[in-house]
Amino acid sequence: MRILHCFTLLALIGATGCATSPRHDWCEQHVKPIALEEGPGRSGANTHCKPLIGMCYDAVDDLLKQHSESDEIGRILVATLVDINDVDRTTMFGRQSAEFLAARLTQRDQDVIHATVREDRMIVKGDGQFLLSREVKNLAADFNAKSVLVGTYGVVQDVVYVSLKLVSTIDDSTLAATDFTVPRGKVVDQMLGPFLYSWR
Repeated sequence: MRILHCFTLLALIGATGCATSPRHDWCEQHVKPIALEEGPGRSGANTHCKPLIGMCYDAVDDLLKQHSESDEIGRILVATLVDINDVDRTTMFGRQSAEFLAARLTQRDQDVIHATVREDRMIVKGDGQFLLSREVKNLAADFNAKSVLVGTYGVVQDVVYVSLKLVSTIDDSTLAATDFTVPRGKVVDQMLGPFLYSWR
């Protein structure tokens, strides 16, 4: 009886060990932080399986943490995120992400232009550097905006890489930048559109 009791106890311990294994889910196994340093919007947004809205909120917090001079940031235009492989196009993913980013900026007491900037109103060079077009600068002048939040996303087999920059409308300088990853799945792929190859 004592031997049977010991085997039963060992079985229970083994089952509990499996339940508390660090391999909780797909996100923690596969989604890795882009940036090496710790901080909101970087590893903090990638080590947990957060929904897209949480990742966008963390990214905005990171941008504002990097640049605390609110007077220099001023009023912000929010641009629709564009596909890094074709900066003339976007998807629901790019549009919805921009809405989440704008919402968080508003929650953080930033002055945000409600309408997002269309993706063709900026210039993205081959190296990924954003340059604001004359149209953007004219639009910014009309709304007295000092900066624009711009971004790209790149789709690979398991994740979507998102890069954001807060750019000055005065001299095209980058005021702050951050990156994060979004694990692909059914919902994210629906937002990205039917052109995607199968992620399985």
